[in-house]
Amino acid sequence: MDSEPDILETAASLDGTKRWHLLRRDDGFFVYDEDSFFSEDLSDFGGGLMEYWTPTHFSGIFDTPEAARRDALGQIAWLREVLPSK
Repeated sequence: MDSEPDILETAASLDGTKRWHLLRRDDGFFVYDEDSFFSEDLSDFGGGLMEYWTPTHFSGIFDTPEAARRDALGQIAWLREVLPSK
């Protein structure tokens, strides 16, 4: 059974609607992901306000955390505003 990957680094967008994680997998490779926050008003359907985080971007697999981070900075525009280049 696979365990959860280790979180190496995180960041959040300035407006708080997106978050990013740099992860180390059990097999020693590295990936990153992005989640976005959504708010839907379902009052017209009797459901009220529904708020949730959902995945919006998954990376490929990288040999090093530096390669994954570099790729993330190239792929996710808001990340460049909050994450300094190394």
